Amino acid sequence: MLIMNLVVPILAGIAVAGIIQQAAAVPAPFKVTAVPQQANGESYTTLAAQTSNGFIAALIPYRVFKNGAVTYHLDGKETPPLQVWAQEKLTGLTLFKVNPSLLSGTSPSIAANATLRRGARLAFTNSENEPTLGIYVGMEHSIGDISFPLRLIRAQFPKLAAPPIGQPCYDADNRLVGIVLGVSRKGTCHLLPAQAISFLAENPKAKRVRLGCLLDINSSTPVIEGIINGGPLARGGIQTGDILMSINNVPIRNYGDMLDATYYLTGEKPLTIQVIRGTQIVESKGIIPTQDPR
Repeated sequence: MLIMNLVVPILAGIAVAGIIQQAAAVPAPFKVTAVPQQANGESYTTLAAQTSNGFIAALIPYRVFKNGAVTYHLDGKETPPLQVWAQEKLTGLTLFKVNPSLLSGTSPSIAANATLRRGARLAFTNSENEPTLGIYVGMEHSIGDISFPLRLIRAQFPKLAAPPIGQPCYDADNRLVGIVLGVSRKGTCHLLPAQAISFLAENPKAKRVRLGCLLDINSSTPVIEGIINGGPLARGGIQTGDILMSINNVPIRNYGDMLDATYYLTGEKPLTIQVIRGTQIVESKGIIPTQDPR
């Protein structure tokens, strides 16, 4: 069951994997308030992370902005409206362009997914600079029955001090790891990776890419179980039963790899896809993917 938790302040030194660790100075989050222009609309406040000089990122539920006419404010309704740089409907990831003078401290660097190792220390801090330590568990593409178009970071925090939805989390070097997208009662959290934030900041107009194929999400081998007639892969000559090897030279070892490989594409260029067919390696170039709004 997913819940909206409140941060429970705890002491800086807590047990993680049986070891007492002392949290470093973890960056404190900002707050963003969404104010609907409808007379009966309720404002929505969430946490936000500084991602680079002049940018902050927050998770805004689609229900808040689906009707449009929403203004966003940093730390309260009285501040000037924020400029929306990019917004993704499915995850709610929203990037704002902010005057750097309104942001305190230096911009944190981004921790790439590939640098994370199981058991690595993670941390977050509330607005009172009270830190909580957790641990990196792995990568998953779903929260309960809800699937996402990319792999999420799974982390474990003390169940009595789990972070709230929207909370930025950092690694031991205070690099931004991600923003909390889901929380369970047992302290298990799923984070939208910071890599996704960087991608949207650099590609605000990127489309969602679809290949027109079906894979078994539970299989350890990326076998194509079905091809949509007339879809991108069908037009490129890819067949049911082929085993995906790579997309634009990015290795595909499982379903999660395919999700990430397509999520971090802009849709602007044709694709080159390699598959195993029987005892042969087959390469198909110039595949034009289907593109949908993010």
